[in-house]
Amino acid sequence: MNLRLAILALTDKYQLSAQQHAELKQLAGLGAPPPLLARQLQAGMAVLGAALGGLGILFWLAANWQSLSGAGRFGLLQAVLIAALLGAWLRPAARVPLSLLGFMTCGGLFAHFGQTYQTGADPWQLFALWAALTLPLCLNIRHAALWTVWAAVALTAAWLACAVVPGRGVFHNSLGSWIPAITLAAAFRFAPIGAGLWPMRLSMIYATAGLCWVALYSLFENRLGAAYLLTLACVAALGYLFSLRRMFDVFVLSALGFGANVLLVSGLARAILDDRQMATSAILLTGCIAAGLLAATVKLIVHLTRTHTGEHIA
Repeated sequence: MNLRLAILALTDKYQLSAQQHAELKQLAGLGAPPPLLARQLQAGMAVLGAALGGLGILFWLAANWQSLSGAGRFGLLQAVLIAALLGAWLRPAARVPLSLLGFMTCGGLFAHFGQTYQTGADPWQLFALWAALTLPLCLNIRHAALWTVWAAVALTAAWLACAVVPGRGVFHNSLGSWIPAITLAAAFRFAPIGAGLWPMRLSMIYATAGLCWVALYSLFENRLGAAYLLTLACVAALGYLFSLRRMFDVFVLSALGFGANVLLVSGLARAILDDRQMATSAILLTGCIAAGLLAATVKLIVHLTRTHTGEHIA
């Protein structure tokens, strides 16, 4: 039960005075800040500072590209990388933000190398090399912040690799869109690597976007229309999986629910709006059904959240 509602119910049941109600709230700790707020805020600010610091170094190099020699640019990036990794090794309290700074500097070093020497490598190769070389760092640090940026880099590499591989079709689109994302999400969810929830959530958002892209592509391409039903079924299956108590995550379920709404409304619009003589009524009907689907989805997610967290509001 919600603690605030429970206090209100007790106050009403036993006719407590205002002072007694205030004392009851004080005993429940409702007026005090969350016990982990200070530590989480400090850690979050440190991670944000490291990310902004890494971006600042890269932007400063880009702004002063002409005034710095190639050796100077490489020397600065390598010095920052070595200093960040040494600091992460020697200072356990600052290990996560310094590792994140080293991670970003490593990516900047690869980008600078490719920009300076024009190796002819495709962008996906640089992202793949960046992800491969920083994987041991992530496995050693075992923190959600580092795994989240690593997942973004790895999924970007998969997407860019799919873009340069010749071919068309649903399977080709899946290679760089949702298959790698679901694979990474499963690894983050079940492998004991200290990833936490956010890398898995990022991967599932990427997978949902990829599935929706494949479904919409097949929906508006007649020769690939059958894949629309398959991808819609895949979104529904993932939604059912994440609605179970053991796998429940309201963030992922909301993303999948939004994707399912997009696909259902798009399919309905494609089926109805083909008849141009009923354009006005068809648009109105599509809008009403879309609003109803959204309301039903929100109600279902709220119900599942209350059921799985044990929160019941009368």
